[in-house]
Amino acid sequence: MGKEFVNQHIVPKRYLDRFASQIDGKSIIGTRYYNGSKPKLFLKATSDVGYIKNYYDVTDKDDPKYWEHFFAKEIDTLCGTEMEHIISTTTLSQNTSILNKHNKEILSKVIVAQMMRVPSSIDYVKEIYPRIERQVKNRVLSVLPSPLMDKYGDTVRNIRMDEQWQKEQFLNLSFSPENFDKYCRLVQDRIWIVFVNKFRNNMPFATSDNPVLIEGIGKKEIGLFSNGLTNPATCIFYPLSPAIAIASYSKQGIMGIAANDLDGKRILLDDLKYIMDKNLKIIEQAYQHSFIPQPLFDEIINGKS
Repeated sequence: MGKEFVNQHIVPKRYLDRFASQIDGKSIIGTRYYNGSKPKLFLKATSDVGYIKNYYDVTDKDDPKYWEHFFAKEIDTLCGTEMEHIISTTTLSQNTSILNKHNKEILSKVIVAQMMRVPSSIDYVKEIYPRIERQVKNRVLSVLPSPLMDKYGDTVRNIRMDEQWQKEQFLNLSFSPENFDKYCRLVQDRIWIVFVNKFRNNMPFATSDNPVLIEGIGKKEIGLFSNGLTNPATCIFYPLSPAIAIASYSKQGIMGIAANDLDGKRILLDDLKYIMDKNLKIIEQAYQHSFIPQPLFDEIINGKS
C-alpha cells in the first residue's frame, strides 16, 4: 500500500509547500506541535506533517481509499498550478482587480473542502449524532403500528451507529455533488479581498492543519458550526502563502456597502495587529500542527534559547 494513501493529509501538501523553505531539495516547514500538553517546535518536511494515518478510509465503498483519492484528484491538484496562478497574478500584476469568476470557483472548492475534511467538522457531527439518533428513533417508533412495534420496537431502540459509520455519512453528504456545489456557490457569492502582507519579512501569515478561519462579527467563537456560511456576520480568512491571504465577507452584511469597491481587489495589508490576530486564531484552532514560516520561526526558536 502506497505511503501516500496511508499518511492521509488533512491539508494538501502542495498548499503546505508554499509556507516551507527549500533545504537540501526538500520542503522544510517550521512546525508547532500541540496535543494538549506542552507545545513542541521543530523543522519537518511537509510530507511528514499535517496527516493522520488512514483517516479517510471507509467501509461503504469498493475502494477503502475512495476519499483520499477524491481529495488528491479533485481538490489537492487545485492547490498547484491554479493557486500558483492566483498568487503570481497578485504579486506581478499592475491591476488591483485580481480575482475573476474562475478564480473564485477554484478557491471556493479548496476552502469548502478544507472546512469539511478536517477532524473538527467530523468530530462535531459525532458530538451531535447521539441527539439526532434519539430523535430519529423516536419518530420511527411514533409511527409504527402495534404489531410492528411489538416485533421491531426493541430492535430500533438498540440500534447503534458507530463512529466509522457517522464519518462515512458525513463525508457522503458533504461531498455529494449537489451539496458540495451548493456550499461552493454560497462561498463564491461573497465579497472577496486579496490581502498582501506588508510585514511578510518579519510577520508572515501562519497556517495550520485547519487553515480556514471562520469568525462571526461580534462573536468570540470561531469555526464553521459556530458561525455558519449563510450568516451575514460570518467572515472567512484563508492564507494562500506567507505573503498573501484571502478574506471574504457576506454581501448581505455590513461590508455589502463596499462590495463594488472591494470585491476581487488586491489590498496592501499594513495592520500588524490584524495579521497577528489571524495567525494566533489559526494556530489556536489547529488539530495538532500549525506552521510558522521563516524568518519568524527562527526568531521564535532563538527567543526560547
